[in-house]
Amino acid sequence: MKEKALLVGVAKSSRERWDEADRLEELALLVTTAGAEVFEKVLQIREKIDPKYYIGKGKAYEIRDIVKQFGLDLVVFDAELTPSQVNNLESIIGVKVLDRTEVIMDIFAQHARTSEAKIQVELAQLEYRLPRLTGKGLALSRLGGGIGTRGPGEKKLEVDRRRILDRIHFLKQRLKTIERSREVQRKRRQSVLKVSLVGYTNAGKSSIMNFLTRAGVKVEDKLFATLDATTRILYLPDFPYRVLLSDTVGFIEDLPPGLVASFNATLGVVKEADLLLHVIDITCERLAEKIEIVENVLKDLGVDQKTLIRVFNKIDMLLDRTMIERLAERYENSVFVSALSGENMDRLTDAIRENLARLPYIQYRENMQ
Repeated sequence: MKEKALLVGVAKSSRERWDEADRLEELALLVTTAGAEVFEKVLQIREKIDPKYYIGKGKAYEIRDIVKQFGLDLVVFDAELTPSQVNNLESIIGVKVLDRTEVIMDIFAQHARTSEAKIQVELAQLEYRLPRLTGKGLALSRLGGGIGTRGPGEKKLEVDRRRILDRIHFLKQRLKTIERSREVQRKRRQSVLKVSLVGYTNAGKSSIMNFLTRAGVKVEDKLFATLDATTRILYLPDFPYRVLLSDTVGFIEDLPPGLVASFNATLGVVKEADLLLHVIDITCERLAEKIEIVENVLKDLGVDQKTLIRVFNKIDMLLDRTMIERLAERYENSVFVSALSGENMDRLTDAIRENLARLPYIQYRENMQ
């Protein structure tokens, strides 16, 4: 039976309430993807965050009454809560309290398929939760099986900390081994051009990957359906060089930094790419903001200077096609496609070929021949 969740968001002013309402919709999709049922959303207008209860003690009691009245199982906040805020809220509300980061990590844990992805997710979870161990004895069942020992009070916490730190060290060594193996594979592929798909989660990267390469990548209307990088050969007509196309994990607003860091090996395909395809859902709310979120992550990865094509996907769902003209004027080097219907996908293939041909080292090769 699914857990029933109440979602809570805070906007600093009435002017910002619509942005927070959109974030709550996204949080609802996150919670649904994680496997719970969203009962209702609560949006509070509050100029300053309460350092002790985040939403204030009075509001916490209001939420407690809603939880009791409707028999809800958990409350999820659209923010990253401090350990003391979680403890204080749980003591009043009486059910499990989660923040946005924990929901995202839970989804990553569910969707990890390869040993590499599982290691990366576990590492991110442990590094996030380690500083959240408190003298009250946080239930380590939330850290995953096998970590921690039975025992009372502070002694148990110190043992838990040591074991978690040992586990973190072990996982980091495993990832280094994987990275060395990948480095060997990269050297073997130095003569091959590499294209990487990036974008906000659920923008349609896997659908475009399947259309271009017939890769058979799993496509779901869920967030973070793809965690492991999938690489396939991309055949470009009248292009003399071998090209590989890689799909990657989607980005999201407030993506936990630990997850970005832990997925360094997987995101390595982005770092080594010759060309990036930024896939954008043209129908999404706050489109400009989501474009900026993705491109800020690319900047954090140090790849913002790479050649990039913005691929606006899902144009088959547009009611007003004049939007395409406006976006084309605003965003240079853009292509407007539908991976579902195949509309303009030939233009995307042409754009990939033309952008690769303009790369300095390709032109150098051509001149040397």
